[in-house]
Amino acid sequence: MAQHPSELRFRFQYVNQSGKVVGWRSVRGSLTEESIQLKGEILNYQAILHSTCRDRRLILTINPQKVSSTEIVKHLISGKVLALEITQAKALALEVFINRISSHYLAETHREELEREGKGREFHSVSCPHCNATVDLSLLNKTPYVYCRFCETIFQERRDLMTVGRTYRLCDECGWFDRVQGYTEFYFYFLLIVYGFSWKRRHLCDNCVNQVFWKVLMVNLIFVLGIFPAFWMKIKSLMGRTKELKNLAKANALGKQGKCDQADNIYAELYEHYPKHPGLLLSQGLSYLKGQDGHKTWSLLEDSLQSCSNYAPAVRVMNRLQDAVSKSPRSESRS
Repeated sequence: MAQHPSELRFRFQYVNQSGKVVGWRSVRGSLTEESIQLKGEILNYQAILHSTCRDRRLILTINPQKVSSTEIVKHLISGKVLALEITQAKALALEVFINRISSHYLAETHREELEREGKGREFHSVSCPHCNATVDLSLLNKTPYVYCRFCETIFQERRDLMTVGRTYRLCDECGWFDRVQGYTEFYFYFLLIVYGFSWKRRHLCDNCVNQVFWKVLMVNLIFVLGIFPAFWMKIKSLMGRTKELKNLAKANALGKQGKCDQADNIYAELYEHYPKHPGLLLSQGLSYLKGQDGHKTWSLLEDSLQSCSNYAPAVRVMNRLQDAVSKSPRSESRS
């Protein structure tokens, strides 16, 4: 069994709603098995509902009712999100540490609730083989796959077969299941004696980055200097794909064009390596949504949940579809 560090130290700055760091210098923070300390302020793991990271930023979803520190509450975005810019440590390492402990508290709280209701026997949880977070599967049907909402890894309980969420997950921008990587979108300009540049980080799937590549290339082409970062984006998007999923980007590209029949042929090949994978079923379902076939979309989303009963992304898409149908003029006229 892997050994976990008992303490992680780091430096941080709070991030505000505009995405900018607060203050001129970073301050000390640490993680222990008991709590999170942010410049002497205590944040208990019981207050954390979820944590994730993007590059050097750690984002915590918080239950503000369980936060006693007024300083921490002051820095919450929209009253429930705490964003930190991390230095002298990897944000990913902090995320894994936090999720391992906070997920255990969340599962224990649910177990106690079920026991009070006389349903204690229905509590069931497993440990994610990738990040060691506790995945609560209580009251759900047993299915071939399990989804870890903490690291977005999809795995099978008694097999090694899995897609690791750090690489294969939902794209931040299009919402399809694909390989996702971080890219720097860079622009350079030179006008007589005035010159400058701008950049931002984006986490994109292999399809979305192709669109950004052409935009960056066209804007930078006249100034030459900026085309090199553009070509690096393209090269990076073509390298290092998992052999069994190397054609996933192509299937998704066809699906986004509504070419469902052509996409289906590729998805069928992918299922040979990952049978009934819930993420692949989700993307295939979204391709039929592009093709204006709502019934086939719904059927594939149901297949996704039958393959992985706790696959939250499929549930979210189904909820959006139900909301869209309930708000449509046809449904209003029937009522």
